[in-house]
Amino acid sequence: MNFILINWVKYYTKEAFKTLKLVTIGSAIIITMVCIKYKPVYKVTISGETIGFVYNEEIIKAKIDKYINDTTGNIAFREISELPEYELQLIDRDKETQEKEIMLAIDNLTTTTYKTYAITSNGEQKAIVSSQEEAENIINEIKTNLNENIDLKLGVADVYSTEYKVTTLEEAKNTLNTLKTEKVTEYETKKAEEEKAAQAALEAQKAKINMTKSIAVATPVAPTGSINGMALSIPVNGSISSRFGARSGSRSSAHTGLDISTSKGTGIRAISAGTVVYAGYKGSYGNLIIVDHGNGVQSYYAHCNALYVSAGQSVDSSTTIAAVGSTGNSTGPHLHLEIRINGSPVNPQNYLY
Repeated sequence: MNFILINWVKYYTKEAFKTLKLVTIGSAIIITMVCIKYKPVYKVTISGETIGFVYNEEIIKAKIDKYINDTTGNIAFREISELPEYELQLIDRDKETQEKEIMLAIDNLTTTTYKTYAITSNGEQKAIVSSQEEAENIINEIKTNLNENIDLKLGVADVYSTEYKVTTLEEAKNTLNTLKTEKVTEYETKKAEEEKAAQAALEAQKAKINMTKSIAVATPVAPTGSINGMALSIPVNGSISSRFGARSGSRSSAHTGLDISTSKGTGIRAISAGTVVYAGYKGSYGNLIIVDHGNGVQSYYAHCNALYVSAGQSVDSSTTIAAVGSTGNSTGPHLHLEIRINGSPVNPQNYLY
């Protein structure tokens, strides 16, 4: 019985090895045939759609990451709407992989944002160039020899866009030079108009002064007295409103001259020949002219509205030296006339009026 059992085990063990050998050989044949006809690859899909096959999943992933994270040149950043998925498959060995097609599909799914630089004038874009250095160089060139009173209000602003579009350097310079020409022309036109208006105002002022002078010299004055042998003429016709030595609430001491009231603008003549030693504003006198006649004699003409002579100028009794006014400590238009001998005031009525 044991003998039979042993022979039975040997028989079936031998048959099992034969079967395993046949299976192994068959599998090897099948695998060989598969390897001859097919090759293992990764199917790449996006949203369930096959876009190609690649040999190495990690290599294509690395290329896609490098592409998306590329910020060379004017690229600010890239965004992809959906990343691909990968699945290992066997395909016909004669069929080629599509790495280029896959990268093209990735490019179509990617939005690229570019950074460029706008040259602005008063905040308005005038040109767009690829770098800040180019923008600043153009601005510096445009400002060369530009009048400092002309402000083009130029600046540089960052521009982000999904379309890469820049102006050539030549076009940018032409645009800015046109703006420069317009602003220079505008400035020069305005300046010319202002100068013309100023000149017209000056001519009008001169005409007014000349008219005042012509009115002032219309009434000649004859000699009426003398001092130290020097003939004197009254400086202006009018009525005496305050005499020498008089006191009033408008002054702190006795009156040192003679006040002759007349209309504003009436011409004032020198009482005799001499040299103007002062012509300007002087405290309570207002606009004042002092004439030195020699021999210690000086004459003062105060409260004038306008002065027609200057210090150092020679005058005589025919010279209109000023116009009657009410400047300084004055209550109305009049001439305050003083005559001083060796620095001391004397009564003008001793010689005139």
